[in-house]
Amino acid sequence: MNTSKKILMICLVTSIQFVMLPRVFADAQSAYTEYIMSLESLDYKAFKDILLNELDEYLRRFPAASNLADMYLKKAGIFLDNNNLEEAFIAHLQILYLYPKSEQAIVAKDRLRTLINNESRFKDLRSKTEQILQPRAYGENAEEAYYLFLNDLVKLNFKRIDPLIIRSTGRFLKLYPGSDFSHEVLYWRAQLFEKEENYQEAVSEYMKLTYMHQGSIHLTASKLKMATIYGEELKLYQQAILALEEFMLEHPEDPQAPQAQLRIGEINDKRKKQYLEAINAYVAVAQKYPKSVEAVPALFEAARLYEVRFKEYDQAIRVYSEIVRDYPKDLKAPYAFVETARIYEKRLKDPLNAANVYFKVYGSYPESSIAPESLYASAEIYEKKLSNLEKAGMYYSMLAEKYPNHKLAEKSQKRAADIQKKLTNTSPASEESN
Repeated sequence: MNTSKKILMICLVTSIQFVMLPRVFADAQSAYTEYIMSLESLDYKAFKDILLNELDEYLRRFPAASNLADMYLKKAGIFLDNNNLEEAFIAHLQILYLYPKSEQAIVAKDRLRTLINNESRFKDLRSKTEQILQPRAYGENAEEAYYLFLNDLVKLNFKRIDPLIIRSTGRFLKLYPGSDFSHEVLYWRAQLFEKEENYQEAVSEYMKLTYMHQGSIHLTASKLKMATIYGEELKLYQQAILALEEFMLEHPEDPQAPQAQLRIGEINDKRKKQYLEAINAYVAVAQKYPKSVEAVPALFEAARLYEVRFKEYDQAIRVYSEIVRDYPKDLKAPYAFVETARIYEKRLKDPLNAANVYFKVYGSYPESSIAPESLYASAEIYEKKLSNLEKAGMYYSMLAEKYPNHKLAEKSQKRAADIQKKLTNTSPASEESN
């Protein structure tokens, strides 16, 4: 064979190979499809697990195949036949989102309706049947459709499928690692792990979000979630405190910063038993965030620790006095008066100051629900401990007059009458008549 013929032959073979390349790939897909069909024809029970694996492999290998809806439906059907109903629910619902206009979607919808309405384990979803079968949107592409599918699954709040949603979120993150929806899906995944009490996985996912998606709307919530899990579930108290301190340092103006400061106090107080650190953390709430709803409760906790743990009663009174001074309109301000009076009465054995502070509750907060009891306590101390019957009688009468419908009104009226009788019997006019 001369040189020109050899060159011609080489060019012909190369051209044939080049033309055949697309067909080779097409044939691979067709061959895999025929292979799956052959598996279906075998003993179903013996080969169903293999068939499921091969369907998953097909979906992985040929993500742009024209028969994917059919493959998804085969997979969903196997779950249904095997009475794996939660898997069947997820698989059929996914078809509605990914292939909403396909014939397979019609079949999937009918099967889902039967599943939800006939199976007792899905009874909690029956009121949402039409919502489930008519998803609010399908998405403009496979990525968005998958995201919307996961979003609606999470919103169902149906615990039986939570482990399957976790798996589906993991698959989404592998398929679309650069997706704009990744931070959202990651947050759902972390929440589901937490809900399933898989706290190590939950912390890991929350942490990943804080590192990988620093612009996420879920960033601050994730940091607080991590601190909560550290402190309440994993007993990593110092790690929880560090996480909370980091949160406050990075987000000092965040509305949840006061709560984070309060939780540092609670961890030191109730978990680590480091009471001085707890007091400092509680007081810092009011110092750093004086207008927060956490400020007054935190000061109450600081006062409690001064009293109970350190027996520093003057310090406890000082903190309670700060509450009344700085937060006079707070609903708990009257209770700060009561706690102060109690310390005077029980701890310091100072009935006069106790009686005076109890009366201040009535004087400063006459509309408070505890005003009648405080007035009664003041009257009782004047009667029994200070032997000041005139003032005691006056306070009992005041209670009966100002709060006629209160449970102590009748008792107060009787005490006032008894005291008045005693005073009358011991008056100089009474003694002279005798």
